[in-house]
Order: sequence, then structure tokens, then C-alpha cells
Amino acid sequence: MEYVDNGSCVPPPGPIEYYIYNKPLLTCPKHYQQSTSSVVNFFYEPGNDRIIAHIMLQTTYYPGWDVRRYEFDAATGQWLNQADVFDIGIGNGSWIGISGVAYTQKATMGSFNKIYACRNSEYKIREIMWENAEPATNGWWVDPYTWSPKSVYSYAVVNRIDNLLAAAANWTLDCWRNISTTPERFAQLRLPNVLSYLAYESRNYCWVITQDGVILKADYQIPRWEMMSTVQDPEADTVKYFITFDTKRKRVVVFRQRPDAADGACQHQLEFYYPMVKPAQLTQPVPVTSLRAGNRIILAAHLIGDAGEGLTPYTVEGEMAAPVEGRLATPFSGTELNGRACFQYQAPDGPCEETLQLAVTVEES
Repeated sequence: MEYVDNGSCVPPPGPIEYYIYNKPLLTCPKHYQQSTSSVVNFFYEPGNDRIIAHIMLQTTYYPGWDVRRYEFDAATGQWLNQADVFDIGIGNGSWIGISGVAYTQKATMGSFNKIYACRNSEYKIREIMWENAEPATNGWWVDPYTWSPKSVYSYAVVNRIDNLLAAAANWTLDCWRNISTTPERFAQLRLPNVLSYLAYESRNYCWVITQDGVILKADYQIPRWEMMSTVQDPEADTVKYFITFDTKRKRVVVFRQRPDAADGACQHQLEFYYPMVKPAQLTQPVPVTSLRAGNRIILAAHLIGDAGEGLTPYTVEGEMAAPVEGRLATPFSGTELNGRACFQYQAPDGPCEETLQLAVTVEES
């Protein structure tokens, strides 16, 4: 991203002209006519295969603020409508006005490739128009404040097909079902830090990014955390992180809002991530049936990720350490949804002491 360059700056104390707003933007060494006030919405728009950001700007030109729609190519990250954004006149294709972004926040894609968002002026979660964040005419909506317990949310993922909603306001992700009939909050997932943004992936999964750049994938139907990762090179001066999911390429897109440079240049950036889990521990095998001579004994181990989640699909290999008296009936086992791998050991007819060794191969990403 870039701002409109003024071409020159004014030595302190800055411009004196009455028609110049936000004069520090043009006070040396700064020389740009725009600066980011807030990133209001960030989402993937599948109809045009674009990444969309609605951004409110401080400006040096009248009336001192501007609200623009930034469009990026979802495949390459190229800024597609730069010419429109740099045309500071009202009425071009990127100008969206104040009303949509003032009352709509934290939009994300949901069911039927529609865009949904919470509202600042009401408790409803509404279908909105991707172009300007205004409520869609005759669009879908629900009002969690009328549910039990009464709820007010800032972030929401809408699954109209399965009648589900995953929504958050602070430290928990609330999971609701039967949202079009008799809504029931059936589970809550505790967040590891303050939520920064929430994004839809599918009828089962959504993505979370926290204020410190931790990325989490949640299954909101079960519900449970599926994986945990982090942005590359998290920086202490990052203002905020935003996340969306490119359903065509199956990858996460992060918008990193950073402070302007010393000369006022924009330093925001788009980052693209393919979801990867990080195996952290393979637990010791534990017998889950009685240890009796002559019996077939089942032992279980778990492959766990760095978020404490079970990992699948991985193949865990087993081998009996010498000396061997019994027989390992299953020399390898695939992990289940909770990361569990089971092995069957045929014990000899007499007493013995055996050692089962396990190993899993993890490819470096």
C-alpha cells in the first residue's frame, strides 16, 4: 500500500494554510497527504477473487478524512485499484463514504459466499454489501441480544447451511446452533489472548488471529482448536493484525497494520500463509487394557501439536526393543482425529518385561 505523495514537506511548525487539514502529515520529514486512521473491514470476496480492505484515512484535503475500498488480487497480492484510490475526488469507484464503515465492523465471508458483519449501531449481525459495508437490501440477519443468554458481539462467522454461528466479543469464542429457530449456545472456546480478527473458512472451520499475532484454527461444530501457529517475525510496533481465508487457494491472508515510516510512508503489508501444524510431542504408549499373560493388549499414544491439539493424519511406527518375548501385532498406526495412535501387542504366556518404542516422521516445512 501507498499514500498520495505531496511531493514536498513544510518545515516545522508545518503548513499555515487554512484549507490544509491534519497539518502534521505535511510537516517535515512527512510529506504524504494520507495516513491510516483505522482498518475497519478485511475479507476475501470470492465473486471477484479479491482481498478487500475498507480503510478510514486521515487526510490533508477536505474534509480531513476519507474512506476507501482497497482491492488486492487474491493470487498475487497486487494492488488492483491504486489509480482509483489515488483519485481523491468523491464519486470514483473506491470511495465508499462514512456511513457503511461507521456502523459496520469486522466483516468476513460466510455462507453462500456472502459477507456478514456485526454492527456498531445495533446488536444485529447482518449480511452486508462488500463494496461499501452497507446492509444488503432484504439481506439476512440475526439478533443475538434476543437470545438466551443475551449476547453482544464484535466478531461473527455465519454458517446458515447448518444453522450455526461462531462469535466473539472478548476472550471466548461462543458457538451457537439452531440460530434461525431456537438458538442455543452449546460451547465456548477460550482464546489465548485478546482477539484481533475472526475469519470464515468453511461449514466447519474458522480462523482467529490475536493481538500478538497468534493464528488459530477452530472447528466450531465440534468444537475444538485444530491448530496454532503465529505470523512470521511478529513485531512489537505492529498496530493490529487482520485475517481472512482464501477459499479458492486454501490459504490464510494476514493484513499487518504497521505505523507509518518517519517520512509518513505507508508500511502496511499483506502476508500469505498455508496452514501448517507443528508437532510438539509424541506421548509414551500407555496400556488401555489389562496387562495379563497370553492376552492381546492395546496401547495408546498421542501425537500433540504446539497448541495442545491432537494431530492427524500422521503415521506412528512401533518397534519392540530387544530382548523380545511377545509380538507386536500392529507395527504402525495412523493417528485419529484426537491424535491417538493405537497398537496391539500379543503378550507371551509367561511373565515378562517389554519395551515398545515409537517414532513419527515429520517433514520440515
